[in-house]
Amino acid sequence: MYEDMMKDVQNKMKPVTDMAEINKSTAEKLISLQTAYVTDLFNAGVAQMKALSETKEPKAAIELQVKYFKDLEAKLTNVAEQEIATLTAAKEQLTDIVEKGVSDMSEVPAMADVTKFIQTAQEKMTEVPAMAEITKFMQSAQEKMTEVPAMAEMTKFMQTAQEQMTEAAKAFTPEVAAAPAAKAPAKTTRKAATAS
Repeated sequence: MYEDMMKDVQNKMKPVTDMAEINKSTAEKLISLQTAYVTDLFNAGVAQMKALSETKEPKAAIELQVKYFKDLEAKLTNVAEQEIATLTAAKEQLTDIVEKGVSDMSEVPAMADVTKFIQTAQEKMTEVPAMAEITKFMQSAQEKMTEVPAMAEMTKFMQTAQEQMTEAAKAFTPEVAAAPAAKAPAKTTRKAATAS
């Protein structure tokens, strides 16, 4: 029984360990690229200084500097492209793990029941007569609170947090998880909405 429980925990933690391994290997590759670049940059700088010290003509020194900076730019571009490729590959791997986790969650039978319960509860709340008055009162209070400078910032923060929580909740409904992401409507402020 203990072994079964440990295997179950390991299976459930596998996405987390996979993500940690992806992050570790990505960091190692990025550190390796940066280390090689800095070493090469230092060696090229020393070689450039030596070449410049042996140069007698100003024109030759300028040509050496131009060549040095072009080589430096090429090396930097190459390293940047390698880093971007590494980060893109890591992002794709992490996205695959997260998408698989979300799809696995939507396949859990209890998740469909929880989603249905939440939707039903939300519908029932809108049917309660006192709820309309409470909503109206809360909107009025919120409008009054935005007139206080510190409250305006707090209200904006709360609205953003609520929007993010709503989006996160939508991601866990089977219908939304299966459908492609739709473009979000443009955000409007409460004052702009009441003014029009």
